[in-house]
Amino acid sequence: MNKLILGFVALIIIALGALILFGANGNSILGKKAKVTFNKTVVTLDVADNEQKRETGLSGRNSLNDKQGMLFLFDEPGIPSFWMKGMKFPIDIIFLNNDKIVTIFKNVPAPATTTEIPNIYYQPTAPADKVIELKAGAADTYNLHQGDTVKVSL
Repeated sequence: MNKLILGFVALIIIALGALILFGANGNSILGKKAKVTFNKTVVTLDVADNEQKRETGLSGRNSLNDKQGMLFLFDEPGIPSFWMKGMKFPIDIIFLNNDKIVTIFKNVPAPATTTEIPNIYYQPTAPADKVIELKAGAADTYNLHQGDTVKVSL
């Protein structure tokens, strides 16, 4: 019985070690992670780097904490459209091109219901190759403005 318990504990330790190892490299079983620093505050971003992840985005989640967000990556600069389908909370949407902020939408409201198909789309005023979604109010908290440069680390 003790050997069985010891073996089980060893298996859990190995599994946790693997999660930590993969997480440290930015590729956990939960998906890729990125980091962005705003005024000395590091924010961890889930990475949406394919069509399915970009389409799902933050929909279905109940909230974000102050140091969480999502990074949408695109192969080349363009004018991507964002909507709030399935969103349960307001966010700030920050469009970047070459790590320079081209457009910010602050306090974008969630739709009245999570099943409502929004008819409002948010697009940058210039081509963007990355988009960051943060908890509503973050753009003001971090004093972000169009033209600012931010460093995203993948």
